[in-house]
Amino acid sequence: MPPEAARVSDIACSRLGDALDACARGSPTGLELLARHSVPRLLAVAQQFLATPEDIETVVHDTLGLAWHDAWRFQPADEPPEHWMMRLFGSRLNSQLKAPKIDLAGHDMPRLDIGTDPIALPPPLTRPEALSPYRLWAMAERLPPASVSSRLKARLTDALMLLENARNMPLTPSGEPADPRLFSPAIARRMRLSRLSRRTMEKLNHYVARPLERSVFALWRHQIPGSTWIERQGLPRHVIEACHASQLEIDVAPRELQHELDYQGAFPDRKQRHRIGNRLLWDGNWDVSLTAFLASRRMHFIADIWYHRRRLEQSHSYHRLAERLARGKPIVSHSDGVMLDRPERILAYLRRYHRYMESIACFGFDDQLSKDPMGVAVDRHGQLIKLNKGLHRLAMSQVIGVPSIRVRVRAIHRQWWCHTAGEARGQQALDRVLATLPSCRPRTD
Repeated sequence: MPPEAARVSDIACSRLGDALDACARGSPTGLELLARHSVPRLLAVAQQFLATPEDIETVVHDTLGLAWHDAWRFQPADEPPEHWMMRLFGSRLNSQLKAPKIDLAGHDMPRLDIGTDPIALPPPLTRPEALSPYRLWAMAERLPPASVSSRLKARLTDALMLLENARNMPLTPSGEPADPRLFSPAIARRMRLSRLSRRTMEKLNHYVARPLERSVFALWRHQIPGSTWIERQGLPRHVIEACHASQLEIDVAPRELQHELDYQGAFPDRKQRHRIGNRLLWDGNWDVSLTAFLASRRMHFIADIWYHRRRLEQSHSYHRLAERLARGKPIVSHSDGVMLDRPERILAYLRRYHRYMESIACFGFDDQLSKDPMGVAVDRHGQLIKLNKGLHRLAMSQVIGVPSIRVRVRAIHRQWWCHTAGEARGQQALDRVLATLPSCRPRTD
């Protein structure tokens, strides 16, 4: 490369790094700078792989969206900003190239019965060497920048306006701003009430429930009189998680987790389902009431989105949600700040899950990002069963073919506990169980 061209490239990379830093700080200006410095080059490279302007612009648009949401991952000491951007771009380009071609008439995929028909998982998503960051960046430097169409400019302008609007959104019960694409003022009051209720419960747990659980756990650990009764009640799960979180975690291949607990079948009483969630040890035949995860509603939903990622409006999920809207019963979630009372909101809802999957495809599964660990239970034979925490995340990991995820044990069958602990009691029994957990594998029968 000529010296002057190299200097221009260095300046461009410096500006790109500044733009990523601004995105990581949540500044919409960062996305604007990112678009200005990277879109013409990304378009030029995308044109070498994709045939239609729609596909080309979608990949570039989505790459910028991924960069905005994942800019906090960028570490200048690990790789140059241009390679980091090309890593995102190459991942999104690879996904588009491997996406099935959808029949516009909708005759592309058989409609399966949720709860009965298992999903056939696609091959794990792999990226060819031709789409490596280094090769893509070398190609971008050789090609003249492409012009940006008015359609793509309008899409990027809309994205910037959404970021500005997000600053004024009310908070969801979990404390995050509602998504302006999915929020309706009609649910604002219920959101505020839900947030107040949640914060009240958090205060009660912090100042009353958790201190009481810590005291009860200390009595059991040291085998003070009353410890037998405490163990018979199931042991306080939350405090054990707080003390031994890392020891309760197991790395597994997500596609091996094939069984999901049927909560209503195992615990028909709603109050019982609530109580059991606070205990580590579970009695009874709950590990017999299982369902096939590949046939579950969440798996059907996620697999459908991934299969139709090129045309989400052709997905079965879109049509199901649109049918609910036509009947006057749109999906409403006060806890997530979501009301799907318009077709464009339905599409935005599906696109949000698609973006999650594209992020996993690029960076792998990151268990640190989720509000709750992906929960599993240990059955009476020492095998792992999926609980209801993180079902969408598990479905995404299985569909994309992530090689490994981290799960947390949140329930243990009392029979396995007693068999593993043997004659040990208190802290010694817990230590034996924790030491054995890494050998537990997902149930496969």
